[in-house]
Amino acid sequence: MASSRTVWIAAGLVARLLMLAVLAMAVQSKFSNKVHYDFKGAGYNNDLHSYTYAVVTAAVGMAGSVLQIPVGIYLLCKSKRTTPSTLVLDASTYADIVVTVVLASGVGAGFGATGDVVEYIKHAGGSRWQDDATQDLISYYHKGNIAIVFLLIGMVLSLCATVASVRLRVRASNDLDDA
Repeated sequence: MASSRTVWIAAGLVARLLMLAVLAMAVQSKFSNKVHYDFKGAGYNNDLHSYTYAVVTAAVGMAGSVLQIPVGIYLLCKSKRTTPSTLVLDASTYADIVVTVVLASGVGAGFGATGDVVEYIKHAGGSRWQDDATQDLISYYHKGNIAIVFLLIGMVLSLCATVASVRLRVRASNDLDDA
């Protein structure tokens, strides 16, 4: 019985470690995405507020993961001897749920804004820039989707960690009921 619990704890820990790496790639991908033309000099800010929000959600996800990794290591070490504390499992579960919801909102904001802005630029009826500058801007927003895809993967990994946390919490509750 303890080995199954150890597997669930290890699965949650692996999901959090992978999530941390993927979210770091999302942040790096967003900041390495550049345009060739000086749109700000022309009075246009091509950095969307939704992209900033997506980066903030990635940072929140990374922070949540960093805080949860020591808990996972603690539970992994302790699970071989005794049943983990339900208070620790409750805190871990709720933290995972909050991080997953925050990441999901960042994914929605990022994909939604990118799609809307690209459609606007394509169908605005006469761009105020040259065609190559317009294509540069469209390319910038399409590359922005790469960062959002990493954010989406991070959200799925966070969901996996949440499932592991909930499973451990339910199992601990059942162990208390049987005692």
